[in-house]
Amino acid sequence: MLQEQIVVEVEKRLTTGKNAANRLRAQDQIPAVLYGGGKDMETWSLQVPRKTLATLLNKGLHSNAIFKVNLKGTSQTRHVMIRDLTLDPVSRKMLHVDFVRVLLDRKLRVKSEIAIEGVPSGVRNAGGILNIVTHEILIECLPADIPESVKVDVSAMEMHDSLRVSDLKLSDKIKVLENAGRVIAHVGVPKAEEVVAPAAAEVVGVEGAAAPAAEPEVIKKGKKEEEGAEPAAAGKAAVPAKAEGKAEKKEKK
Repeated sequence: MLQEQIVVEVEKRLTTGKNAANRLRAQDQIPAVLYGGGKDMETWSLQVPRKTLATLLNKGLHSNAIFKVNLKGTSQTRHVMIRDLTLDPVSRKMLHVDFVRVLLDRKLRVKSEIAIEGVPSGVRNAGGILNIVTHEILIECLPADIPESVKVDVSAMEMHDSLRVSDLKLSDKIKVLENAGRVIAHVGVPKAEEVVAPAAAEVVGVEGAAAPAAEPEVIKKGKKEEEGAEPAAAGKAAVPAKAEGKAEKKEKK
């Protein structure tokens, strides 16, 4: 996306290295480099006023925007793109910026963002959900033909429809460098909430009710209690079967 009206004034750095870069930042300047444009092009070490760069970014400078940098005190002006912007991971302050030269008569390969437009029919009328699979695609074109984004209208998509790269309608000046079968978006059925089934009980009680977990089985020795007999009193030891038999014989005598 060509933005000829934007001109950023830069200066060449006389010193390089970590300490020199820190001194520049303390002076509200951002270290930068300018490279690309062909094998014979020189790489420049630059510095850019932080406020100038921050103003551009705060105004929504597009990632594929092509603008000009002018070397302070000279008539040397170059078309450039921001290739990389390094930020402090904690404070998010700008630490370094890479500019790449752009030749207006040479095609560029850039990634363009997918901009979804409309609401699918399958979402409006059938309760479906739109899944965006691809958020950007690689394209090739002249700098002046780089789009701000690739607009995709999904209004006509029904349930289970997929929109692929081959369905994109772009200018003849733009070549898409992606597999034609790559899915851009898909309308599908919302995932149902999973219902966790209760664990199967080992023992089933009355009318199919699950019985509480069984206590560890205790193997008892001796004669079984007669049906309907009262259980032994808590804390009282059970009398062995043989001892009971001897007691009965003594009573008979």
